[in-house]
Amino acid sequence: MTVLILFFLIAGMMICFARRLTVSGERLGDVLGMEASWVGALLLASITSLPELIVGVSSVFLGNHSMAVSNIFGSNIFNVFIIFLMDIFILRRFIFMSSIDGDEGRKLSKLSLVLIVLFLGGYLMRDVSVLGQSPFILGIILLYLRFIRSEGGQGSRERRPFSEIMGPLKSFLLDSTGVVVLGIALSRVADTLSITPIMGWVLGQSLVGGLLLAVSTSLPELIVSIESVRRGGFQQAMGNILGSNLFNLGTLFILDIFTKGSLFSHLGDFNTALPLMDIAMQVIFITGICFRRKEASLLMGAVYAISLYFII
Repeated sequence: MTVLILFFLIAGMMICFARRLTVSGERLGDVLGMEASWVGALLLASITSLPELIVGVSSVFLGNHSMAVSNIFGSNIFNVFIIFLMDIFILRRFIFMSSIDGDEGRKLSKLSLVLIVLFLGGYLMRDVSVLGQSPFILGIILLYLRFIRSEGGQGSRERRPFSEIMGPLKSFLLDSTGVVVLGIALSRVADTLSITPIMGWVLGQSLVGGLLLAVSTSLPELIVSIESVRRGGFQQAMGNILGSNLFNLGTLFILDIFTKGSLFSHLGDFNTALPLMDIAMQVIFITGICFRRKEASLLMGAVYAISLYFII
């Protein structure tokens, strides 16, 4: 019971810091002259996804490479599912897909599709290597870095003097530190919670427990996206969701660095259903913003429900 109380205590603190991060990220993006969607895709996404990266690296050190990669795709699937949650519980109407810039959304989602396909290609052709490393992983990180370089500097507003940047930057770094530290602590407590009997019930062996643990790794993205939407920042929320997915896929390169040999050579028992479900989510998202269909959000909920069969 103590572990469960600690879990909710840390989660509560995480919610506070994630809400602060939304505001400080918005202010920093404003003084840097960044568009709202790129504030989410670059500034917020890189911070909210850091706890997952650290957990993934820890899994690699423990020799559980499949878990590290599964966590990436499981988080990506949940991130897109956040759109469904916001439509149902926050907006209470299926309007998110019709409230965002379709061009920017398609650009981010299509890049995710390309990176996922590269991953599947590397997994299917795991024997292909260059100097002991997979060229597919190299392709993933090069495309991601190209995306940051080409899009990260875009902005429609003039940047302010450096003296005006320091205040928002300090606030952003402070809130970022809180989110990252609490995110790592939450994942550790969640791991302990999954094997700790509570009133004779082991959460990790139940659907409710599995959902609780899955949400814990994506809680920063969830809170930041919800807070952005509540402030009318649909573009920022979209950028955070899709940018987090791109960041997560880019971290495959980091996992590969800490792996002896190629990462793909250690994924013998990896469940390819997860990246396929991720592809399905991206296709539904692209279709939804192209045709402005509210049914897209419902389909995302359905695909996530199906993916739970493979996650839990």
